[in-house]
Amino acid sequence: MSEGSINDSQPASSTPIIGIIGPPCSGKSTVARHLESLGGVWLNADEIAKSQLDEPDVIAELKSLLGDSIQLSDGSLSRSRLADLVFGEDENSLARLRQLESVLHPRTRKILEARIADAKSDQQPFVILDVPLLLESGYRDTCDEVWCLQVDPARHEELLRSRGWDTDELERRSSRQWSWERKRSASTRVIPNNGTEDDLHRFVESQLDSVLRSE
Repeated sequence: MSEGSINDSQPASSTPIIGIIGPPCSGKSTVARHLESLGGVWLNADEIAKSQLDEPDVIAELKSLLGDSIQLSDGSLSRSRLADLVFGEDENSLARLRQLESVLHPRTRKILEARIADAKSDQQPFVILDVPLLLESGYRDTCDEVWCLQVDPARHEELLRSRGWDTDELERRSSRQWSWERKRSASTRVIPNNGTEDDLHRFVESQLDSVLRSE
């Protein structure tokens, strides 16, 4: 599939928003990156949120909430010290994480909304919305479609090991997420990732063709 064939099949006035969800280490970034190579605009909420940590007003607000220790002598934010404060299982760490999210999430959402509006104004072929906990965070109504990655258990264990995770880490990260059954029921399409990366690319291309033809 060529980028030209996608652009040719897409009506000028329509820019579908495709949300990507799935378990950790299921291939979401691989799918998003491939869709981007096919002409889409990839909006990565994690990267946007991380970029906000360099903003002086964000640093000042976090310092007021979490203390002076998170700021280095040059005025920048110590991400390692911030991580020590917010990533833990105790109640204080979880409370600090909620404070961090209360600062970053509204800013990230505002930037995402602006970039989606820009993509539509520029008549981009489609947008890939890559947001952690997309459904849980209330982004479902923003999307025209939600694609959910599905990985067989044995394959998933292999992918987790390649990331250096174990089942305990997966359970910790999954504790705030909807169940697979609930995510699947809220999704438009299920994207299996049980073969090679080429297999995944071909399936994604077929699904994208279907989306663009229906617009």
